[in-house]
Amino acid sequence: MDEQPPRFPRVGDQPAEEPFPTFDPEYTGERPLPLQRATGGPTRQGSGSANPWLIGLAIAVVLGAVSIIAFGLFAPEDSETGTTAAGGGTTLTTVPGGDTTSTTDATGTTDATGTTGTTSGGGVTTVPGDDDLTIDPVGDPIPIAELTMSSNGLGPLTFGDPADEVLGRLVSTFEEPTEDTGFIVGEGSWGECPGDTIRIVRWGPLAVVTVGERQIAAFASYRIDLKYGGITHPATDIATLSGLRVGDTVGDLERIYGGFSIEYVVDTDAGLVFELREVREGPLLLWGPVESQNDDALVTGIYSPNSCEG
Repeated sequence: MDEQPPRFPRVGDQPAEEPFPTFDPEYTGERPLPLQRATGGPTRQGSGSANPWLIGLAIAVVLGAVSIIAFGLFAPEDSETGTTAAGGGTTLTTVPGGDTTSTTDATGTTDATGTTGTTSGGGVTTVPGDDDLTIDPVGDPIPIAELTMSSNGLGPLTFGDPADEVLGRLVSTFEEPTEDTGFIVGEGSWGECPGDTIRIVRWGPLAVVTVGERQIAAFASYRIDLKYGGITHPATDIATLSGLRVGDTVGDLERIYGGFSIEYVVDTDAGLVFELREVREGPLLLWGPVESQNDDALVTGIYSPNSCEG
């Protein structure tokens, strides 16, 4: 009989069973058989250990999620008292012995001394070149009783005097100021002419306004107002030549200046104010905000005449 050549399987033929089944020495025959494929053939089983690629992928996903959460928790935030995020706003810088005063320009860059010449987020324009705000003491302290308010100045400090001398005397009297704006371009809100270079230096409720850049700055006006704070500051006791102080009543105002003209008008910025003149059509001597025209209402501020009108 002729020998038949061995028959080789055609491409695509599958064996009836896996030719090299996996040997499992621990198999006792008591475990269930592997699940069958949909075609009825046996399902290939692994060794029982997890796929290392899947483990690596899972770890990467977990680490990514942790990184995102950590970034959200520890991302820097704007401080209420520190720097302001770019885009505007005001950053406050502490003046020795007092409050915070300096500004930040519209790009978020701190301007602690008025050197950028840009408009801040608060609408204040600084003046370049006047960055030294040091006030050196000048002379002896002025007794509070002699530091009287008048239409011409504060006691021996007269409008038009060099600013460095006036501020130096006040430092000798009250020590370091509570607040100092530095040199800024005024908008008229402190009685200056809009566009004037001004500087407002405050000791408690007393605000002193100078006009002009450093080399030519002069004492221009003052305001004492309870809304500035510091009501326990010694400057609160400064009185007018006739004896009126902030915190006195409208009845006291009427009594002290009974022979003068007193009118009550509404100011755009200060609200209801009194205006004191020697006669009705005379020049303004003093003015300031009051709670109302009632006798028991308080005089909350006393201002000198505006420098732009002088």
